Amino acid sequence: MQIYVGNLPPAYTDADLRSLFTPYGTVVEATIGVNRKTGESEGYGIVDMPVKSEARAAEEGLRGKDLNGQPLRVKILKPGDPFHNAAVGHGQNRNQKQGPMFRGDGSYRGSGAIRRGGQRGS
Repeated sequence: MQIYVGNLPPAYTDADLRSLFTPYGTVVEATIGVNRKTGESEGYGIVDMPVKSEARAAEEGLRGKDLNGQPLRVKILKPGDPFHNAAVGHGQNRNQKQGPMFRGDGSYRGSGAIRRGGQRGS
């Protein structure tokens, strides 16, 4: 399960984030969000924990915890959430078109997918 962690101090590293969650169970990956241009932390991180019960325990144990004067925001991500799959590097390209009229590769289904006019054959 992926967990979003917000309100992290700017100096926090991936190793710090991992050590924060390790007491609750197995951590597969812990990644701090970094600004691509400046290389500085954006104040959030994504933690991947494979065991549901451990992830839920970490969420409950760390939500609201004071870290350098800021309460942590901790939330288990669901597949539709904005940061889901951000840390593991797979998932859809943000620019890829989505929805029932588009194929998985982002291309349009083409003619015949929608009939115009309201009556058959028009």
